[in-house]
Amino acid sequence: MSEFLNYKVNLTLRDGSKADGWIVAVDSSSITLKNATQASNPGIVLDKLTFTNTELADLKVLQLPPDLVKNQNSKSSGKQNGKSQSGLTEPELLDDAIVFAKSSTPSSRETLSREKGNSNKHGSSRSNTPKQKSSKSSNGNNSTAAQPDWDQEASVSDIKQSTDFDFAASLARFDKASVFADFQKADSVKPSERLVGHNKIDNVAKAKAKKNKYDNDEMVLDSNRRDNWDALGNITSAINTEYSNMSSVTPSPHLGGRESISGSKDFRFVNSTSFNVVPTCSGVQLLEIERLANDSYGISPQLMDEVCASNVTSSITTNILGGSTRLGNKNNHNFPPLVLLLIGSSRCGSRAFAIGRHLTNHGVRVLAFIISADELDPELSNQYDLFVKSGGKAITSNFAALLNIINNELETPVELIIDALQGYDDHLEDIFYQEEEQQILRNVVTWCNNPSQQNKIMSLDIPSGIDGGSGTIPNPSLKLNCRWCVSMGIPISGLIHAYKNGHLHHGEDGEIIHYLVDIGIPNSVYRSKSNLRKFDKFWYTSDSCIKLGVSTY
Repeated sequence: MSEFLNYKVNLTLRDGSKADGWIVAVDSSSITLKNATQASNPGIVLDKLTFTNTELADLKVLQLPPDLVKNQNSKSSGKQNGKSQSGLTEPELLDDAIVFAKSSTPSSRETLSREKGNSNKHGSSRSNTPKQKSSKSSNGNNSTAAQPDWDQEASVSDIKQSTDFDFAASLARFDKASVFADFQKADSVKPSERLVGHNKIDNVAKAKAKKNKYDNDEMVLDSNRRDNWDALGNITSAINTEYSNMSSVTPSPHLGGRESISGSKDFRFVNSTSFNVVPTCSGVQLLEIERLANDSYGISPQLMDEVCASNVTSSITTNILGGSTRLGNKNNHNFPPLVLLLIGSSRCGSRAFAIGRHLTNHGVRVLAFIISADELDPELSNQYDLFVKSGGKAITSNFAALLNIINNELETPVELIIDALQGYDDHLEDIFYQEEEQQILRNVVTWCNNPSQQNKIMSLDIPSGIDGGSGTIPNPSLKLNCRWCVSMGIPISGLIHAYKNGHLHHGEDGEIIHYLVDIGIPNSVYRSKSNLRKFDKFWYTSDSCIKLGVSTY
């Protein structure tokens, strides 16, 4: 704070009193005056008078220090002498940019007017642009205005005298109109494709016309959507051979031909929960067990069909179709799932129709395809009638009509295909012995073995095309690849033989998932004959459907 020394000041204190004097000492906490006088005693001059900063209310400078006044007077006298000697007035201090613009070179207008006299020799749109002026003045008197040395520290006077900062002349050299004219000539972009094309009047109008906000009844899926399911009738027509070209398709690689790999292994079924070994029976033994249940215990085939259908339906709806979360949601805007039945064998076909009828009672759409209806078994015919009365749809022989319904008339895809073409007690060649029926069968198998359908197939007893007794494949083109296989009552030994023969794969991607379901056979049946004693066990405890695993030993 030494710059305030020797100032004569007038101090106003917080109590309202005043004091005058020359500052001799000042710091952050106090100020000291000499030759001080107070307003309360103006006649008394004090050598020193000190006040703390907290006592001060205001400060007013009355007189500058004597040495500062002397310097200002000497400067003003020097200016007057300069005026009298040269007769010129020293220019006032201006901004550097203004000083630079007022150079000794001709003005930008003069330069432009001189250069406009030159004709447009080169045809360029910028040929009339003013040229760069020479850095040296043509006037010999300006020889002292040399360019400053920028490598060394230049003085202010050198910079002012240089022509490098002649902004007016530099601006005159730039002709924006001609530059943009050149840009426009070389521009080939359409205005509508520019980044700012959306700001054009036409595009803005279109954007405003487009609706950005919707009412609460717009952009909402219709909860009352309809397709042609209710309009479908039971189709029975002549055999259609439109898809005959599908019969030449070779079997899927999933069929295998891996006897050399699996032939040295022994396979068995185990309970996937308790890991207990599950015995298997031959087809003849299972027929004998079902006959004894009917003749000795009154468990008729119709009753077995109902028990089997109830247990299989429970497993399907829970594990495959989404359970109550999907089927019980009344606010679900999607259509119900679609299940396709492939009907062939009388025994498996009857149980498939019963399963389809139970599924319709759970809100599932069920569509049945019957390859041939010429000689329907009475039991199969009865289940067919019950299925149709319960809301199921059936198509006979016309495979083209089936594909048209699935692909074009319904809004929901097939989610499950139940394979009831063969069963363990029949062969496809014996069931469909006519050439037209075999052609339809090949078309059906080829369509089902398509990768888009293969993971949707559930076979009853055994995959169609595999012999239920030996586990061999008589005709590879008729072998159907499935994802699930449901054994009804007791697993048959033909499945184990198929694993040993390499026709069913174990421990790989695409391995079949096996289930065993209760069909209502009494346990007493197994004690009635000595050759059935090995099956005398409680197969089902808390579950009516058991998942089986395949193990090797």
